[in-house]
Parts: sequence; C-alpha cells; structure tokens
Amino acid sequence: MPYLRIHFTEVDLGRTRLASRIDHMWEIVNAVQLLQHREGGLYFDGWRRWVRQEALAEPRLQRLLCTLQHIAPHAEYFPDFLTPAGGFDDLGDALDAVVSVPKSRLRTEMALLGCESAPSRAIADGGAPALHGLRAALGGFYRAAVQPRLEVVEAARHADLAHRMHTLLHDGVEAMLTGMAPGAVWEPPVLRLPYVVDSDLPLAGRGLRLVPCYFSLQGPVALADPGLPPTVAFPLDPATRLLAAERRPGDHLGALVGTTRAAILRLVLDGCSTRELIRRTGVAPATITHHTTILRDAGMIATQRDGAVASHHITPLGLRVLHRTG
Repeated sequence: MPYLRIHFTEVDLGRTRLASRIDHMWEIVNAVQLLQHREGGLYFDGWRRWVRQEALAEPRLQRLLCTLQHIAPHAEYFPDFLTPAGGFDDLGDALDAVVSVPKSRLRTEMALLGCESAPSRAIADGGAPALHGLRAALGGFYRAAVQPRLEVVEAARHADLAHRMHTLLHDGVEAMLTGMAPGAVWEPPVLRLPYVVDSDLPLAGRGLRLVPCYFSLQGPVALADPGLPPTVAFPLDPATRLLAAERRPGDHLGALVGTTRAAILRLVLDGCSTRELIRRTGVAPATITHHTTILRDAGMIATQRDGAVASHHITPLGLRVLHRTG
C-alpha cells in the first residue's frame, strides 16, 4: 500500500495546527471532484442530484462545471495554486490568492496536470481574461453549489472540530494525527497515511496545517509541491455529516442559554476579546463580563489574560453544545 510519510521534528509537533475556519478553496475543489464520481452516496447523492438539477435549469452552471472539472479532475493530481496556503476568512481574498500566483508557477503546475483543453491552456498562459474567468468560475460554483449547504457544512465541521480538540487535549497530538484517516500509523518521528502514491513530506520545522473538509471523501491530500507551506486536507468524520444533515432548523442554542450567551459562544469560536464582544453584541461591559463568567464556569469557554486584555476561546464542550443546538 502506498503511503504519505510526514517527517516531524519536535518543533513541528508544536507547530501543528488545526484549521478552525472553513477553507473555501479546499471545499470548492473537493466539491468539484465529488461531482465526477459516485462514491459516498450515503452522504452526497442528495447534494449531487440537487446540483445537477440546478445545472440543467441554468446553462451558466453547466459551463462553470465544465471549466472546473478540467482543472480540478478526480485524479491523483490537481494544481496546488487552487488551494492557497494559510486559509482566508473571506472567499474573495482566497480567490484573489488563486489568480495572483506567478506565471511561471501557473505554467509548471498546469503542465503537470497535462490537460490540453483550450481553457486550461489559456490559464497556463496566465492571461488576464483567462484568470478573470477562472476566478468567476470558482466563485460562481461556490455560490451555486456550496453556499446553499453552508449551514450543514459548518455544523458538521464544528462537531468534527470538537471531537478532534477533545482528542488533542486528552490523548495528545499524536492521537489527533492518527485520527485523520483509517490506517494511519504514528512511528516517531514519522506519520504514515494511506495515500494514492508513495510520497515523503519533510516538515523541517515549518509545522503542519491540518484542514478538515466537509466535501472531502477519498482520504488525506497534501500539496504536491513539498516546498510549499505543509498542508494536509482530510475528510470529516462521516458521522458528523449525517448528524449535521439531521438537525432541525432554528436557534436552539439561544433557547437553551439565552440569545446573548448564544451570540458570545458563536463569536468566541475563533477567539474574541472582551472589548470585541462588547462592540459586536452592543451589550454593556458589565453584562458581557457576567455572561462570560457564566459560560466559563460552565466549561464552555476559556479565558486568557495578557495584561488588561482578556481573550475568550471556545472549549470542546462549548463546540459540542454549539453543534448540537445549531
């Protein structure tokens, strides 16, 4: 069986990080690939049918799919520039990063793809019209096929993140790493992941960014160029997709803990200072302090202080509550 062998140093273990926000580009690429095969029917057949029905009714979506399937095929390779490193909060910033790579890199990666379609050749040449069209195709596909399902995607990601944070806190980083895929093996200092081809990824002190993906199905995927910032995207725990799809709509969290505490719990998902909570909720400072104290005492948030600045972060328990209640 081929493996991806990721070589860690002690520094790399400390710099391993789990993406807490959705990575728009990894989700787009994985979603495009899901439409090119029939696997994972239990989780994705309903979504596939819906996208194809939309495409039949909207010729523009058909053209978007045709363009994207050429450059993000369901195959062993797709160009790294489609999934820029680092992650971006805003889809527009992510799309800008995709079309801002140097022309030499575009040519190299598109040559590795080996696609000779006219749109692919135009992208490889790096002309402004072709890159503008690629940006429009990626953004249009996201809005048509991913965004309508975003609530379910985020619910599944939050549940998966809660589980992995729990594993990290209770069992350590090695247990979290081996939990990325069935058959993963940790043989210090190397993590072996079942892969499509034999490959080695030396981290060399750069750390590793882990990206859980809702639309991913096939197993972990690393950037093809080992010189790029080390990144591995991998599928969510399948159970989280099913649980997220079964949720009933509505603000059950607000009904459970109150609307202000619910808002605070959502805002601290990626970390938030007291001053920022006050600004974003419009609630008085004393009231915010009262609510954060209650959430902290309940084990749903943790607070770190740096001088006069208090920063609040969600805990694994808070993530579980957030997921189960919407």
